[in-house]
Amino acid sequence: MRTFAFWGLVIILLGSNITTQAQHAGATQGTIIGKLVDVQGNKPVEYASVALLRPSDSTVVTGMLSKGNGDFNFENVAAGRYLLKVNFIGYTTVYKVINLKAGSQVDAGNIKLSANVKSLAGVEVVGTKPTYTMAIDKKVFNVDKSLSTVGGTAADVLKQVPSVSVDIDGNVSVRSGSPTIFVDGRPTTLTIDQIPADAIERIEVVTNPSAKYDAEGMSGILNIVLKKNRKAGINGQVNAGISTLGGANGGVDLNLRQEKFNFFATYNVRSRKAWTRTHLFRKNIASDTTTYLDQYQDGDQFRRFQFGRMGVDLFLDNRNTLTISQSIVNGKFENNNDQTLYDLDLKQQRIRYGTGIDNNNHGFTNYTTQLGYKHNFAKEGHELTADFNYNRANGTDGTDYSLQYYDMSDAPIYSPNEPEMRFGRGGGNTTYLTGQIDYVDPVTATSKLEAGLRTTARTFNNDIITQGKDFSTGQYVVDSALSNQYHYTEQINAGYVNYSGTIKNFGYQAGLRAEQSYYKGDMESVKASAYKINYPVSLFPSVFLSQKFKGDHELQINYSRRIRRPWFRDLLPNLEYSAQSASRGNPALRPEFTNSFELSYLKTFSEKHNVMVSTYYRNTNNAITDFYTDTTLNLNGQMQKVVLSYPVNAATRNSFGAEFTVRNQVLPGWDITTNLNLAQTKIDADNVGTNLNNSGFTWFGKVNSNTKLPLALLLQVTGNYESKRILPQGEAAAEYQVDLALKREFLKNKALSVTMAVNDIFNTDRDLNYTTTAFSEQERYRKRASREFRINVAWRFGKMDMNLFKKKSEKGGENGGEQPPDGDHS
Repeated sequence: MRTFAFWGLVIILLGSNITTQAQHAGATQGTIIGKLVDVQGNKPVEYASVALLRPSDSTVVTGMLSKGNGDFNFENVAAGRYLLKVNFIGYTTVYKVINLKAGSQVDAGNIKLSANVKSLAGVEVVGTKPTYTMAIDKKVFNVDKSLSTVGGTAADVLKQVPSVSVDIDGNVSVRSGSPTIFVDGRPTTLTIDQIPADAIERIEVVTNPSAKYDAEGMSGILNIVLKKNRKAGINGQVNAGISTLGGANGGVDLNLRQEKFNFFATYNVRSRKAWTRTHLFRKNIASDTTTYLDQYQDGDQFRRFQFGRMGVDLFLDNRNTLTISQSIVNGKFENNNDQTLYDLDLKQQRIRYGTGIDNNNHGFTNYTTQLGYKHNFAKEGHELTADFNYNRANGTDGTDYSLQYYDMSDAPIYSPNEPEMRFGRGGGNTTYLTGQIDYVDPVTATSKLEAGLRTTARTFNNDIITQGKDFSTGQYVVDSALSNQYHYTEQINAGYVNYSGTIKNFGYQAGLRAEQSYYKGDMESVKASAYKINYPVSLFPSVFLSQKFKGDHELQINYSRRIRRPWFRDLLPNLEYSAQSASRGNPALRPEFTNSFELSYLKTFSEKHNVMVSTYYRNTNNAITDFYTDTTLNLNGQMQKVVLSYPVNAATRNSFGAEFTVRNQVLPGWDITTNLNLAQTKIDADNVGTNLNNSGFTWFGKVNSNTKLPLALLLQVTGNYESKRILPQGEAAAEYQVDLALKREFLKNKALSVTMAVNDIFNTDRDLNYTTTAFSEQERYRKRASREFRINVAWRFGKMDMNLFKKKSEKGGENGGEQPPDGDHS
């Protein structure tokens, strides 16, 4: 009912908009038409910019590009006096006064354009889009400039983005906090390992979002924007590559635009093989003695997935655009491990050992359907947008586990640990629905009102049956502790209003967002595990104040309230077990709320040097963090002592720090972006148990260097370092990584390129954690094959030509025909 009510309101708003237009179109509006031609030969001039201006202040009322035959038309234009402006590179700008009466059509005739010879002689395109651009409210990382991520995944891309950290498991953090990750501005069931880097256009980092954005995410929002261009004509790219880890990748991008139709399609396939190693050393402290566990796992990982996306933009008229797209992702991830465990005595001497396997696999298919509508009103910046997203993921899961103990003379033993042999099979599905409507109204020339509604609904179903072997009978029986049938649903409804404006060089923005959420879960294999949570309406205010000074620098202070809700795996009470270590979810987990303050300063020096300094403070209540405890579990018919981890709500977590981002053009053709983040964090979890407080200083840094070399070579070097990280019951060790890539472009228009990259040159990427509980001290080391050499070849093609099937004269081609495929005609 809540979802139906939302969409009912959306339909009413859209219907009202359409009805209002229909009632007034005939009475107060008219049409302006015309044609652009070259003064020499009367050839049509296509894709020139045609704009209607108000004569009083030259503000743009509406605009368009001329069609393939040079025609242009403006329909449903309010009656009045206008200034028609025609502008195109290489031609002299033309102005013409238009008087439009209600219900009439004005033909501006053939407007002749003359070549601007002086302008053409002085034009030389030397600039390129930088890898990283900074604004006071958002940072944008352009993926096409990131050489070392070619042929990788979104995880590889995010490792290159300043302010962002990615651990060995793909967990993402920004300023030592968890962000919300979107794809094209909307929630998704895709993980960052399931999105190919070659399908990504850019990454947007919003550290302290306004009320317009979702309140989810302690440290802001990461928005992964997928490729989709609107370049005129037909263009695209084909790429393929291989790596030293047995990986391969390939893909194709295609875009076709003709008049009111724009079609885009992307397909990528990727496979990767890599070895993995894990070492766990634990000290078990009992009341009467102390023992040790020394555990090793060595295995292989295999990743394979296909990513396909296609869609169409329908430009219904100059003010209305409809977009439809469909994505399909399919893949399989496998992890196969051989394990060896050693039990040690008080003197750390081996007294027995166990061997076996610990394998798991996951297959998935993800479908995403997007429908979007945008209406531009007559007033510039006045717009209404609405979109609907449907996302469904189907998955299959399997596990195989075995462990047999032996004495030190290699004879099998059955005490104190009996043999273990079990397998699990199952799968699940997730459905994600998102609907949103946004309205923007420039109230005055210096102020703007924004408002919107949004609803998201997710359903998750999972069914895993694990069977263990009873060695006394030789039969396999269901292990209820490791089996589950789980059903989970959530719905989040939100609305916001935002008002912003400027007074000379002073800017302000104030907003308020309201969100209400509902959760319901049930695990059939566990009694009394069902829960239902209705969180009341929570308010999330935001305030942004900025002051611009002479000399191109700006100061901003802002505040926002954020929330981090438990996701379904945090709440899932089923058990995951691997060789005396176990984890589960916590259905009693509550959301955490964060008050986030930020003070930022941005300075630009001669457009070659940018400096941004931010100081921030975050106060979090009910902070979600992992808790470790010693317990005994009944697994496969026998009692086993394990270290169990699960998420809990700590009382508070306070973080304050400073971030420095500097972009320098050291020399022509050489620029360096440096990012440094310093933070002090304190966690108070005394509400969970005594002596569960921890605090410490951490820092994180990244350097990205891009250098143009002779022979059309581009060299990129990226390095990052992350100091130790604070945990409630321990810490994670420091780590660093360096990547290098070299790119060479060929052909006259640079359409062919070859990229060679070495990831993790020094083979240092790994995960090392130290955890202390009341009865144990644990060190866990994990390493995956990360040093990898990749080579990738890409060919870009394109033609800025709406008349794709019409042979053009050589002269016509010079004015509107073939263009370099890397030109930006969007």
